[in-house]
Amino acid sequence: MDLLITNDDGINARGILELAKELSKKHEVTLVAPRTQKSACSHSISLHEPIRVREEKIEGLNCKCYSVLGTPADCTQVGIKLLDKKYDMVISGINKGLNTGIDVLYSGTVSAAMEAALYKIPAMAVSLQVDFEEENVEEDYGLAVDYVKRVLNIVEKEYLKNDVVLNLNIPMCKKEDIKGFKVCKIDKGLYDTKYIFIEKNEENEEIYKIKGSREECSDENSDVHYISQGYVTLTPLYFDLTKYSLLNEVDKVFKL
Repeated sequence: MDLLITNDDGINARGILELAKELSKKHEVTLVAPRTQKSACSHSISLHEPIRVREEKIEGLNCKCYSVLGTPADCTQVGIKLLDKKYDMVISGINKGLNTGIDVLYSGTVSAAMEAALYKIPAMAVSLQVDFEEENVEEDYGLAVDYVKRVLNIVEKEYLKNDVVLNLNIPMCKKEDIKGFKVCKIDKGLYDTKYIFIEKNEENEEIYKIKGSREECSDENSDVHYISQGYVTLTPLYFDLTKYSLLNEVDKVFKL
């Protein structure tokens, strides 16, 4: 397959490098990723400033690599439009940290994949659970790579949908401790967001640090629940946000 690989953690992130290195053994890979960390920038694109693209030589990778001073969605656009290539699939990741529940709305990783779906290119977003509180922990991206390859084998043979993003999340545990694989919906729980005051500066601005923790999951059929139980999860996502069940009702109410 001809694959475009991108992410939101940046072109030097371990997740994307390990993924590109492994997949390029079997597939034709082009890597286009942000030059710097761009997590949680959602589906933003660079409309009001130039996009800077540079070809990179990355040790250990036998594929074309480009860094972009822009957003993850910009990177997908660069790969598709500027490089003018035809891809069988776009893979975004492997992200350092899960993209489950409502995180899919904030995620640059998911949005980079969703940008491909807009252009009718099959796409996958891949994320690995990590412990951000622990320092000097080596994440097992090899486990995530293994599941990407397994999903990719199935996609290639029988499920290459061009307007769907397959959102793959891998829990933080050893391979032998994985409980199984679940296709499921995203959780709807919100975050308990707190604003921690730091200081007031000379411009009379109050400076805060945002800290949030996810509310306890109450839906036992969701990705958040299954990840907490040690399952790998896969959720099909679609960019059309229309609430179809309300179209007729809203049409009857709003007669302007």
